[in-house]
Amino acid sequence: MATPGAAQPARLAQLAQLSCKIFQNVYNPTAARTGNKVLRQRLVGPTMTAYNPQKLVHFRDIKALYPSLNLVDMEEKARLDEIARRKRRGKGAPKKGQGKRASVKRK
Repeated sequence: MATPGAAQPARLAQLAQLSCKIFQNVYNPTAARTGNKVLRQRLVGPTMTAYNPQKLVHFRDIKALYPSLNLVDMEEKARLDEIARRKRRGKGAPKKGQGKRASVKRK
């Protein structure tokens, strides 16, 4: 006869099964590898999509949508004017293949 303080293995297994049912865990008495740990984790998809900010609408997008309006981007025009001004002074970017590294290789 079993002692009153010691629990029988069958009774412990039954208790574990009931506990798993109550707490919505998977009952796995053989400790087989089921991949349940991975399946219980939260999905990463929503977090990954929320990581990058929403795409902003730029002036060039609106200009491309409505070419008949002949819209002028003043910031882009000012940038191009500044580049032209620098090139006239000889301060602009060199042509492709004519930079500092290209001149060093030729020597």
